[in-house]
Amino acid sequence: MKFTHPLLISLMAATIMVPVAVAARPASPAAPIDPHHRELASLAGTWSVRQSFWSKASAAPKIDRGTAEFAMILNRQHLRQTLRIDDGTHFEGLGYIGYDNGTGEFFSTWMDVNFPGMVVARGRFDAGTRTYIFRGSMAAPTPGGSEIPVREVMAIIDRDHFTYEYFEAHGGPEMLTVRLEYSRVR
Repeated sequence: MKFTHPLLISLMAATIMVPVAVAARPASPAAPIDPHHRELASLAGTWSVRQSFWSKASAAPKIDRGTAEFAMILNRQHLRQTLRIDDGTHFEGLGYIGYDNGTGEFFSTWMDVNFPGMVVARGRFDAGTRTYIFRGSMAAPTPGGSEIPVREVMAIIDRDHFTYEYFEAHGGPEMLTVRLEYSRVR
């Protein structure tokens, strides 16, 4: 029997190619793709937060409480945080942490209701101390201002606790501005 009908040949080719395309996909899209993303995925969940905020280097910090939701998104390659702090201002922030397989670096981005810009930083993870250290910058709050250097330090204490510290340098030594203490709720 001779197959000369183009539609039949196309259907046969498509049937043969479908299993190959499916086999090329990751076996489980729910599983993180490498050890760097698996470490980030361990932070997924709901957390209670204690925030210490310094507006001046010599002043005592303002202490507030809140909650954070962490979720792995976009094929479990990025950790998204939604942070809400009960400080009387309806504070809300949104951040992402991921690992860039191309550069071999972690990255961090942050946005919140207090400024229209974004903090962008890159860094590394020290497996010995279980600490992420990011360096980057944010736009100055005034038009035409220069970039403000920032440093972020996220230290994993154990499965249910970690801290995050945020430092800014305004033309002098860097200053601790925010310290967040996270405790897992679920």
